[in-house]
Amino acid sequence: MDKGQVAINSVVKEAPANDKPAASKPEANRALALLEGKAEPKSADKPVDATAKSPKVAAPATASDKSASAAGDRFVVQVGAFSDNDRAHEVRVKLERAGIKTYAQNADTKDGRRIRVRAGPFTSKAEADKVAEKIKKLNLPAALLTL
Repeated sequence: MDKGQVAINSVVKEAPANDKPAASKPEANRALALLEGKAEPKSADKPVDATAKSPKVAAPATASDKSASAAGDRFVVQVGAFSDNDRAHEVRVKLERAGIKTYAQNADTKDGRRIRVRAGPFTSKAEADKVAEKIKKLNLPAALLTL
């Protein structure tokens, strides 16, 4: 052998086949005793009674919880759907200058391609309503949508 090489002798031994559970594994012995009916199941082994009532603790509701549905709806305010890129850009700039976060979405409609200008998304309906009122004060239409 060259310097730097290491000879490795590996011997593979097969474990003898054994049909009985190993005495060193108490959980295996317990499982076997359960199957043979010689032991009572622990409380963790017992099936759960679906009819048993457990006490439920309700979390206090907050204002945002009441305004959003249980499904976790999100809300957006649609300001318009424009066929003209320049008009959509003008509206977005006007909203951004007023401090309203916007995004545009391209949509293919029966009337052709439209650019939807929307504000949001919002996690509560109250927050979306507040922004819709602000948009209306800018003399722009505002339609509240649920995502």
